[in-house]
Amino acid sequence: MKKKIEITTSAYEAPFVTECMYEESPAALKIRWKQRHPGDKADSIYEIEMDKHEGIARIRRKGEIKSVLEFNTAQKSKGVFMTPYGEMTVDIVTNYINMPSLLVNRFEIDYEICQEEGKREKNIFCIKLI
Repeated sequence: MKKKIEITTSAYEAPFVTECMYEESPAALKIRWKQRHPGDKADSIYEIEMDKHEGIARIRRKGEIKSVLEFNTAQKSKGVFMTPYGEMTVDIVTNYINMPSLLVNRFEIDYEICQEEGKREKNIFCIKLI
């Protein structure tokens, strides 16, 4: 089903509002949307899939930059960014994942990306249903 969403993250200066395809079952939650970033020639396609039984979320991006990020609160996970300049692998430490519910109308992931030089970038990625 189509739903309107607002995406906030430390990577954006302002929230991004768009429509998405939203699917939920007892086993999984899937959210798909298109987004064009400044400087991109075409839209990127994003897909989030949350496995409710395992408690693991995956975000895939297809476009000029491709990425696959896995979020797991039980252990450190990996992410890969494929850019025109090459591939970059990062470690991900997931602090929490919040699912939409009757009380909360958003999907939220609090995490840190750990780069090779030991730098950590903290981010809260949030999709709010509006």
